[in-house]
Amino acid sequence: MSENLMVNLIELLKSANLTTYEINAFITLLKSNSMTARKISNKSKVPQGRIYEILDELKKKGMIEILESRPKKFRSLSLNKALNNLLNHQTDENKRKTSYLYHQAKILESNLYESGTFIKKEPSRLFWSTTFGSQSILSLYTMLFNEVQSELLMINFINKNTVRILPYAKNFFEGIRKAVEQGIRVKVLWSFGYDDRPLSDEQKIKNSAIFEEISEKLLELNNLSTGMHEFEMKFIHKRIPSYYDIFDKKRILFKLQDPIKPWQIFACMNVLDPTLAKDLREKFYNVWTFEANDTSAQQKREI
Repeated sequence: MSENLMVNLIELLKSANLTTYEINAFITLLKSNSMTARKISNKSKVPQGRIYEILDELKKKGMIEILESRPKKFRSLSLNKALNNLLNHQTDENKRKTSYLYHQAKILESNLYESGTFIKKEPSRLFWSTTFGSQSILSLYTMLFNEVQSELLMINFINKNTVRILPYAKNFFEGIRKAVEQGIRVKVLWSFGYDDRPLSDEQKIKNSAIFEEISEKLLELNNLSTGMHEFEMKFIHKRIPSYYDIFDKKRILFKLQDPIKPWQIFACMNVLDPTLAKDLREKFYNVWTFEANDTSAQQKREI
């Protein structure tokens, strides 16, 4: 490798936040086939007390590999593969840092709202985010289930696939069960997709049967039951215009149904806004109190 290329490589590695010791050790290995840690230390001028730590960092970044030999030897990957792995590592690390900072920022603003500071008088709408994809959405819910302190209000939709996919949503409802067991007050309002036109008695009975089946499935899969203290479920025959969840009267999670796979959530918008949460909570309780139904098909038949 020419001197100019070597200079450019070193500058690239510095830009990728590699330390001087990491750069020296990697370049030493890049110029050879394989070496012991002691030999790498001697050639790269990395102190022997630090060499294993440095080699471990290079291994984590995907730039070198360990040869299972006696004594143990180390070898660099090809330059293009090593650099590609390094860039992927940096991308993942930046995502983790961004996610951590955003999470800490939300906690900070939440604490400010609960304190007596001026931010409580002038709620900020800056803290919001949009999450796409099943795994990312589940991760977001898991975090919020762990953070909720007193109350969780949820609106879920019911369609022909709901009962069938409940086993795939086991982790989601597991988070709800754990919240209930920790004393969180949880109300889940299920919404069928009908418009405002009156339904026949036959369809209403069918809807009640589906709701009963959902209740039985949640008990079977997650040991989640309305018999648990602080947990309630009801359903409404008509479609609710917007699906959303409210956490502790201050955070709203708006849910967008997937137009291609209507049994899934396509995206969630996470909004921290106590004023909006208060208005939506009032609407939720109006529907819950005056329109929702928790009478199962079995209870109707007994009556």
